[in-house]
Amino acid sequence: MALEYLSFWQMRHPPFEMEGDPHFFFESKMHGEGLARLLYLINDKSMGMAALTGEIGSGKTTLLRVLEDRVRKDIYSIVRIHTSALPFENIIEDINEKLRGAPTPEDAPVDRYHLLKEFEHLLYGNVVNLGKHMVLIMDEAQLLTDECLDSLKCLTNYNQERQSLSVILSGQPELKERLRSMPQVYQRFGMFYHLGRLGYYDILPYLQHRLTIAGAERFDLFHIDCIPPLYEFSRGCPRQINRVCKLAVDRACLLKKDEVDA
Repeated sequence: MALEYLSFWQMRHPPFEMEGDPHFFFESKMHGEGLARLLYLINDKSMGMAALTGEIGSGKTTLLRVLEDRVRKDIYSIVRIHTSALPFENIIEDINEKLRGAPTPEDAPVDRYHLLKEFEHLLYGNVVNLGKHMVLIMDEAQLLTDECLDSLKCLTNYNQERQSLSVILSGQPELKERLRSMPQVYQRFGMFYHLGRLGYYDILPYLQHRLTIAGAERFDLFHIDCIPPLYEFSRGCPRQINRVCKLAVDRACLLKKDEVDA
């Protein structure tokens, strides 16, 4: 079916199926500001920790992938942990594996002390001594336990002699309230940013942007009358916009319409 509607609409790629694809990143005012602030945090190197919050489907994952693409790999080592619903020992082991570039040896000790000693060794040996700065990105950070948050805060202690590590926690809105309830962790954060939804007047440019990236030859595929019901349904959530628009272009193709109407 995808090939049929691509041919029907004269596109090279599906425009509404690339979840998290940085090529489809739409730099709205809100998303552009979030990207600029995180780039500032990384370039500054001394701000310690940052929290990026946003509702489900607001575009946090896409923004972070764009961030990874835009930093210089000869200056920064990016370590990204995609699930935070793990004990701290598992998280630090995962970080070490990514820094090491290989799985943990079967006979290696996996208690907290040895894992942290190995982290220190890898941080300095594979990052700092190469003249680089490490950026740790934690997805779904609202799932971190209080104990994990407190332990992650301690990783920034390695910044006392030289600026070697920045931490970005990405999660749902309740993450900030969790952090606010833990003053010993909250004070380590140099930046908070909440990624809001798209505004009403962002919707049409958003659709046209995705059509452009998909290689569409037409940018008037969606009739202007689509915008009010689309905004009412999605409330500006990019994932919801993609969801309904994917179904709409499929349906309009089946009906052999020359545009998607309200």
